[in-house]
Amino acid sequence: MAPISDRSEILFLYEVRDANPNGDPMDENKPRLDPETGVATVTDVRIKRTIRDYWFNRRGLEILVRDTFTPEGYLKDGKGRAADFFARADVDKGRDSAVTIEQKMKKVVLENCIDVRCFGSTLPFEIDKKKGGSLTLTGPVQFSGFNRSLHPVSTQFIQGTAAFASTGTSAQKSFREDYIVHYACIACYGVVNEIAARDTGMSESDRALLLEGLWRGTEDLISRSKMGHRPLLLVHLRYADGFRLGDLASRVSLHSDLDPHKLRTVRDYAIDVSALATAIEAHAGRVSEVGFVQATELELVRDGAPFQWSDLEVPVVPLNVWNAS
Repeated sequence: MAPISDRSEILFLYEVRDANPNGDPMDENKPRLDPETGVATVTDVRIKRTIRDYWFNRRGLEILVRDTFTPEGYLKDGKGRAADFFARADVDKGRDSAVTIEQKMKKVVLENCIDVRCFGSTLPFEIDKKKGGSLTLTGPVQFSGFNRSLHPVSTQFIQGTAAFASTGTSAQKSFREDYIVHYACIACYGVVNEIAARDTGMSESDRALLLEGLWRGTEDLISRSKMGHRPLLLVHLRYADGFRLGDLASRVSLHSDLDPHKLRTVRDYAIDVSALATAIEAHAGRVSEVGFVQATELELVRDGAPFQWSDLEVPVVPLNVWNAS
């Protein structure tokens, strides 16, 4: 398939209820917070993990960045993962140079792995114990390094009884410890760069699967620590000539009569899209299409009045995040 030919931007809002949006492994897996503002933060790595897991588990697509294991049961490192593709790439480590191996690996990885076509990758490989190389590709899809909740959040430390004893000789069960936020409405921003897509071959089908994975992958976050995630709004802006508005998340805000720490449901607030809508219409000649999908309970307002995407003076289409080809 041909690579995408136009640039686009993504705004994605989702809610987190009584769960941990993104734990920090260096701080007891506590929810990541901005210490100055008290808002929750979610890294781009977490957002991409959500999409990758959906592609692999639901769609059955090959993913480069995933846990794979040796026959002995050990987790493979990057070089071990690269070796998984040597046979498919027809790599001859005794004959091929590092440059040749890189070229062969690039071809087979891009043909097989949708996450590399979209997100890029740095993959080291080993030729022998003294010699190696790496495959480095810049992905067309980039999300903000830290995606923030639209309001300060309240966190809680919870202890509970675990299922098993703390030791094999103990009569007492161990304790389970969790950190959660009571509620967060998180705004995620991303860019799809058509120039980088020329190198990775990201196609229109890949872009459709990206949007599907963002929405439906969030719906699939139903593990114990992630139960309570739900997508609320996905906006996809396509541009005619390489233009972009930039940082769409800063162009929306949350309005509520409640103290932000007391928010508990999407019905407690409205999302003000005034700045975003005004910016879109101000550049109507460069915005070729606005696509959206929205939770029915989410209320949008513009200049204090209810807002519908069809109100915009630009082409607007509903996004289909259920049947990407």
